[in-house]
Amino acid sequence: MRALAWPHPATWALLALMGVQLGVWNWGRTLSGQEEIVPAPPPPQVFTIMALGDAQYLFRVMALQLQNFGDSGGKVTPLAEYDYQRLGGWFRALDDLDPVSDYVAVTAAQYYGMTPKRADVVHVVAYLREHARKDPARNWRWLAHAVYLARHRMKDNALALEVAQELAALPVPDLPAWTKAMPAYALADLGEREAAVALLSAILATDARHLTPEEAKGMMKSIQKWQRQEQGGGK
Repeated sequence: MRALAWPHPATWALLALMGVQLGVWNWGRTLSGQEEIVPAPPPPQVFTIMALGDAQYLFRVMALQLQNFGDSGGKVTPLAEYDYQRLGGWFRALDDLDPVSDYVAVTAAQYYGMTPKRADVVHVVAYLREHARKDPARNWRWLAHAVYLARHRMKDNALALEVAQELAALPVPDLPAWTKAMPAYALADLGEREAAVALLSAILATDARHLTPEEAKGMMKSIQKWQRQEQGGGK
């Protein structure tokens, strides 16, 4: 009878690494007596160990976990109960694993951005701004989404104006003309209708050829509405 061969040293090394990975996987869950909805994100060096040389695989696994925090085993957790400061840490950590993918940005903006707690949305807006700055030519659209969240979810017109101005000032060629118009709507929300009218009028005068007929018509309607409001004519 042939004797069983002793496992190759590489096999032992692989098993050891798998053991380390499993241990790290449960790292955040053992920090407290009970499982948290959003565990603290591991430090970068821990992510490196967990990846076992395959950062893309780890990114996909952890991005799926990010999407399902609090919603496993038949449990559904309201977004208002999530720790958004920790979520922001996860957004950034996963961006470091894959700085090109928009998966995390989509999850942050279109899922976690729907929380009813306005104070939590600020963490999503901050992340989207950082994500856009890493590659403005590819990611400028996330600034537009950040404007939407600040203006309509947070009702923070000052922040919406700040982000809109950041978008309009991007040194990216061939940005749609409507991106230059976004500060006007935030200005109008702040009561600065005269400045809003001036901005849209300037865009129509200089960039009309880059606007669709619908966009140009919409800007004209906004100008007329703001002018009526300035004259005390209501809406």
